[in-house]
Amino acid sequence: MTRSVHRLAKWTLESDRSKPSQRRIECASCQATSVESPGQLGPDRWALEHAGATDHREYLEIGIAHVRATPVNEP
Repeated sequence: MTRSVHRLAKWTLESDRSKPSQRRIECASCQATSVESPGQLGPDRWALEHAGATDHREYLEIGIAHVRATPVNEP
């Protein structure tokens, strides 16, 4: 019989800054969406223009951020 020892490791999540975050806005009324953008200005402008053209007033903000799990080095 083979014996093994298991040790639980502690992990942490950290932002992966080598990959840019992405953001888009989706209309809650008709599901039209802005393009994905690493900044805020493009999606915000799209939502305001869409609201002006359609009178739709509710939106979802969708963000994607990359994170990395790494083990915690214990002393």
